Formats: sequence, structure tokens, C-alpha cells
Amino acid sequence: MTKSSNERAVNRPAVFREPGALLYAGNCQDLMKASLAGQVSLNAWTRRGYPGIDLGAALPQVCSVGGWDATTPQDWGLREHCNEGVKIAYLARGSLTITMDGRRTTINEGQMFVVRPWQLHALGDPNVGASHIIWVLMDMGVRRPHETWLWPDWIGWPERDRKRLSELLSKNEQISYNASREVARAFLDIHDVVAGGDIEGGEAHLRLLISMMLLQFRQMLESQAPVLDLALASSKRTVEIFLKRLRHALDEDWTLENMAAECNLSRTQFSQHCQVLTNMTPVRYLQTLRLNAARLLLESGVQSVTNIAFDCGFSSSQYFATCYKKRFGFSPMETPRQSLSIAN
Repeated sequence: MTKSSNERAVNRPAVFREPGALLYAGNCQDLMKASLAGQVSLNAWTRRGYPGIDLGAALPQVCSVGGWDATTPQDWGLREHCNEGVKIAYLARGSLTITMDGRRTTINEGQMFVVRPWQLHALGDPNVGASHIIWVLMDMGVRRPHETWLWPDWIGWPERDRKRLSELLSKNEQISYNASREVARAFLDIHDVVAGGDIEGGEAHLRLLISMMLLQFRQMLESQAPVLDLALASSKRTVEIFLKRLRHALDEDWTLENMAAECNLSRTQFSQHCQVLTNMTPVRYLQTLRLNAARLLLESGVQSVTNIAFDCGFSSSQYFATCYKKRFGFSPMETPRQSLSIAN
């Protein structure tokens, strides 16, 4: 990939940004509020709306670097979101509950975790406990599992080493690791530079520290000999994730073209994967999701037929009624409502 292609890839925004959408980039406003209220000490250099001091032109492809230090249990947590980069984090003190794609794990002092851009994750249970966490969040130009990772030019490694770390992280989705002494030390050094607040004076030092941390992290991963799964970095998995989350964005104006584009695949590739995964065409699968969701809403009896039709992505209530009756054999108005239990 050319340098200009690299720059276009890492500068593109996430397609969905709002909570509740199919995918969105979380900018951690709850953390910012807690920092402003003095509940937690936040030292971070950032860009793109992540909380902290604006990096400006420094550290290209870094979205956020630094950490928080919460000396007491908090009354906030980071709700489910996706990042616009790969997050590698180290827990220097305390414990932290992380939920990743529905799997809940407790990270303890001395451990670290990795979050990839397509992984929905939340921090807290539901609130964050006393903890000191340090992270590096870097935009690798990927939003989907099958895309090529693009490391910053300032990480001066041979291409084979960059590819190897990409492979270790994209084809292995273990959530937590026990940090080696070298990796832990590198994270603490990164935190000290960021806490100094001097971006201009600290950029060169931080480039070296992040590069060293990544090198030591790669060596740590190699020593564990993880089993790599090629399917985790496949275009089929990209489609699988998309289809799984599609039910949360039924009101979007989806077409075959923009569904394929959201997966960064051709219409043919997308359709083939959808057929294998669902035994349906994409358009039929989408309509099946919409109608099933509409029936559940109708059974609950809390919304009008017209509102449900639009909320589930139908262009008119008349068209919705026609499709609904064809699928279920009765009209929306004839749908049995669930009986509401009355507490004695």
C-alpha cells in the first residue's frame, strides 16, 4: 500500500458514531466528566475527541496515549463502544472488569488487554473500581477484521516484524495477558512522559518508548506461542460481525450496495458470505430481521403500527403491512398482544 493510501485509511472516520448505532467510536465522555469533577486523575495526549490534551501534529496515528489513576471506586463506567484504533493497555494497580463482545473478564494488577476496532467493549461492572490503567490507542487504518494493518512510519521496524505483530494481534483474540517485567516498565515510562505534559519536548522520547513497548510485547506474545486462527482475520468474519449487529440498526436505509460497502467488500463477496452464514440473500435476511423485530414490538403493544414500521426500516406502513401478512399470515393489527401481569 502506498503512503498516500495509508494516510487516507488512517484519517477516515468511523462510519457510525452515535451510541445505539451499528458501530460507533466511543470518545469516553464519562471519563472526561469524572476527570473534570476531580474523581480521577487523567493524563493523556489525544486527538479525535478522546479526552486529554490535543496532540496536534505529534505522534501520527496515535488516537490516545496515557492513562487514568482512580484512587477510590468510581460512580461511572465506560459504556459499550468501539474505538477507532487498536488499544493496548496495562493495569498498573487495582482491578478492572472488561466486557468484550459479551464476554466478561476481570483484569488484575500486572495484567494487560488488547481491544481491536471491531470489538464492542465496556469497562466497569458497571462502574470502574480503584485502578491505575495506562494505554496506547493507535489507528492502524483498519475498522474490520480482514483489512491490512498499517503501522506508523515512525515505528522503524522491518516490514516482516510489523506483519508478524499484526498477525499475532489480528488472528488471536485473547483478551488478557500477564505483562512481562519489560512491558510493564515500558508502560510506566510512557505514563511518566505523558504526565510531564510537554508534547513537543516528549514526542521523540515517546516514539521510542511506544516502539520499545510494542517490540517487547511482541516478544512476550511469541514466548507464549499462541494458536493463530486464520478465520479471525477473514472477510467472512467481517460479514458475520456486521450481520450480528445489523439488528441494532434496522432503521438505516440499507441497500445491497451500502451493506457491502460497510464491510469494505464487493457486492458479490458480501452476498456470498451472507448466503453461507444465513442461507439467505442479504436483502431477504434484512427483511426477515425487520419483520421479526416488528412482531416483537407489536406483541409488546407499546407502539403504534406506523411507528414500528418506520423504526424497523420500512418506507411506509402500507408496505410494511403487506410484507408482514405475507410472512406471518396475519396483519400487524391482528398480531396477538402479550398479556401484562399485574402485581398483587
